[in-house]
Amino acid sequence: MQKTYSSGSKSGCAVLSIAIVLLILGLGRRGSASDHFLVIGGGPGPAENQVSLEKNVLFFQRLLHDSEGPGAAADIFFADGTAGGRDVQFMPAQQPPMANVMLSRIFKPDDETFYQYRPHNIPGVRGPSTRRALDNWFSTTGARLGDGDRLFIYLTGHGGPGRPARNTTLALWGERPLNVADFSQMLDRLSPSLQVVLIMVQCHAGGFGDVIFRDARPGARLTSSRRCGFFATTYDRQAAGCTADIAEEDYRDYSTYFLAALDGKTRSGKTVDPPDFDGDGHVSLAEAHAYVLIHSDTIDLPLTTSDVLVRQFSKDRGPGFLSADGDYDRLLEHASPAQRAALEGLSKVLILSGNARLLEAQHLADQITSDRKAVQRRRQQRFGDRDQMAALLRSRLLRKWPELGNPWDPTAAKLASEQGDAIVKFIQTDRLYARFDQARSAADDLDNQELDLERKWAKCQRLIYAIQTIALQTNLPRVADATVLERYRQMIADESGTLPMSAPGAVK
Repeated sequence: MQKTYSSGSKSGCAVLSIAIVLLILGLGRRGSASDHFLVIGGGPGPAENQVSLEKNVLFFQRLLHDSEGPGAAADIFFADGTAGGRDVQFMPAQQPPMANVMLSRIFKPDDETFYQYRPHNIPGVRGPSTRRALDNWFSTTGARLGDGDRLFIYLTGHGGPGRPARNTTLALWGERPLNVADFSQMLDRLSPSLQVVLIMVQCHAGGFGDVIFRDARPGARLTSSRRCGFFATTYDRQAAGCTADIAEEDYRDYSTYFLAALDGKTRSGKTVDPPDFDGDGHVSLAEAHAYVLIHSDTIDLPLTTSDVLVRQFSKDRGPGFLSADGDYDRLLEHASPAQRAALEGLSKVLILSGNARLLEAQHLADQITSDRKAVQRRRQQRFGDRDQMAALLRSRLLRKWPELGNPWDPTAAKLASEQGDAIVKFIQTDRLYARFDQARSAADDLDNQELDLERKWAKCQRLIYAIQTIALQTNLPRVADATVLERYRQMIADESGTLPMSAPGAVK
């Protein structure tokens, strides 16, 4: 489970004012220490444990093998653990019989009815993703981790909204979810000087950025423990990625890009141009995060723990303060190489080039929001047309085959199997079917249009968020005390750490 490494931490000196730069320059690089890895994965049950979550864990295992060496291993708690149950949901590559496809569209137009289940195939799983299993790990293995070591916690699963809003949750297998406050208490069992790095890709993951505060309560008090993290999206939004699709080449989630940037290879093994934005020969965690911001075509709004800190303790208004909506070229002067790459990459995608970049992005986001609302209205109308036609087709089908109205009737399955061709012909020759199929296709097309607009809107928000972060971090020394500045210095250094890279083509 352990592997000695030499940290490739970067100062990120362009990020900060001269005062903080001097602090970082004094940090230096870490000496030899041990890396440890804890993986928590899966949903609350088989129906919510999509195959993409399993594949994320396998991708993470490959990263460890490539970066830390063949002997590297993680303590993995996934779904039902070693119970051997059919805990993974997937969609088989083979198309179901046409009669079943057409009946599912007419009787259950909003449901995916062709999922299958199998046991997970993750090697080396220690146990299920349950509270008891995690409690035991933090009380035993976690408690033995030494000062100066580094613990990575990778969470790939499901998350939910919180009460209060930022106290979001992550799903556990077969039981109530774990919220930020409870997770923070688990972390409190670790040595305060142990460096903890979180990589959390579930919906509402950003709420877990609050573990930097005492008792995970946003406020003036920071925890004394050394924690940093990377999160797929903010506390109030869903994240992309959970799918029963077995085709990994179609995955576009946070893990896909973050892990590929660190490993130097995509899920399918294709070489990735290393996002070594500062040219020091290493791809840092912060650079991998910037790579996600630029290249991930999803609805995600990724963030880091340092983003959370500056939003709590800094501001972008005041005499002599750097303003987020001010001169873009001046903002760039205060950006780290990774931040600069993200700003310029997102600006290129959005075709924005003015010096009032934040205002441009806000205007574009407002226009996209207006366009989305128009598409949503048209989509809802087409969904209504589809549902109306489906109801009429169901009525006609049930007059001829009344058993089809009850999917639990054994005769229904027999009819679909033995009279499938006759059912397909009956549906296709009904004059309503063409109208139904047209409305269904139009609704799906509009659904895709709305998703594309939301993805573009998300890129606007990423750019806005990144600009605001640069202003806030630059102004931090004007408003924060020495304790906060020291913690921020340490957090930036930890976020700029690296994993050893041993894969061919990886940055070394």
